[in-house]
Amino acid sequence: MTKTTILTILMIPVVFLLSYSLYHSVFDTIQESEEIRISEKNVILRLKLIREAETAYFQRYKEYTGSWDTLAMFIDNDSIYNVQKREIIQPRKKNDPLYYTRTDSVRIEYDTIDAVQVREKIFPGEDFDATRLKRIPGKKGKEFTLSASTVKKGNATVAVVEVVDKYPRDPHRKESNPSPTKRLLKFGSLTEATTAGNWE
Repeated sequence: MTKTTILTILMIPVVFLLSYSLYHSVFDTIQESEEIRISEKNVILRLKLIREAETAYFQRYKEYTGSWDTLAMFIDNDSIYNVQKREIIQPRKKNDPLYYTRTDSVRIEYDTIDAVQVREKIFPGEDFDATRLKRIPGKKGKEFTLSASTVKKGNATVAVVEVVDKYPRDPHRKESNPSPTKRLLKFGSLTEATTAGNWE
């Protein structure tokens, strides 16, 4: 046997091992990316439900709640009102002293049409346990962080809420990340009057 033949025979297992290793490296990366995508999709869906519940709570009580128990009880036992808003425009008459300096008079009326169970509005036709809303999907025993407060904006005090997933599946998701879309998944803010999600 020549040296070339011997080297070729010896290289076959090495090439096979390297090929196998490379295949698994690429496959594992693709698989992990897909698992992260599915995990984040489920987390975002849950965050949207929580946001709907908090928005309904705000419509009812003019504040947000920072308690999961209060939010769950609100979903199960409370109702919100369907309100219709009407603008009534009253044209100013020529004998009105403000006729030349002001626009038409506008009066806004609100009519309560009916009350709807919160559960029916947020989870129509679903048998969902509201006490599980705080749990992060796919992360056993982990819960979202829920905070509610008020902040001063000019002369007004406004209610604020923030819900955060502090246990990201993606190791690159950090609050220190310069890109807001790559920070911890959350909606709302404790410094700004917003309920926007950072995935939007």
